[in-house]
Amino acid sequence: MKKTVMIILGISTLLLMAGCSSDTTKKAQEVKTYKYSVEYVYTHMCVKCHGKHGEGVKELNKQGKPKGPAINDQELHELKLSITDIKNGGLNQSSGTDHDVMEHNYQAIKKKGMDYDTDKMAEYIYNNFYVK
Repeated sequence: MKKTVMIILGISTLLLMAGCSSDTTKKAQEVKTYKYSVEYVYTHMCVKCHGKHGEGVKELNKQGKPKGPAINDQELHELKLSITDIKNGGLNQSSGTDHDVMEHNYQAIKKKGMDYDTDKMAEYIYNNFYVK
């Protein structure tokens, strides 16, 4: 009896694991496509606050703070973390930007149909604007 129970548990575990791995494989194969390139999104939305070359905009906003910080001085991994954090509503608790404002701005960007891949946006900014 004990042997039978162990065999059933073993088979059940294998079936459960097989089911989970196929779900994971399916999710990994799903690729989201975006309407606009990250370059288009940056030049039409992000440039207003972060500048043409990621240098930031020092002009003051309604709260008396600079409109947008420089992002051309961040390493690729920092950009990826910050941009992903903003897109996910601040779940990673990264620092270095005014996340409340950026989370609000991201929602406006998304409503305009300009959603983007966070890694590709970080790579675009880093590859085109990074200054040591």
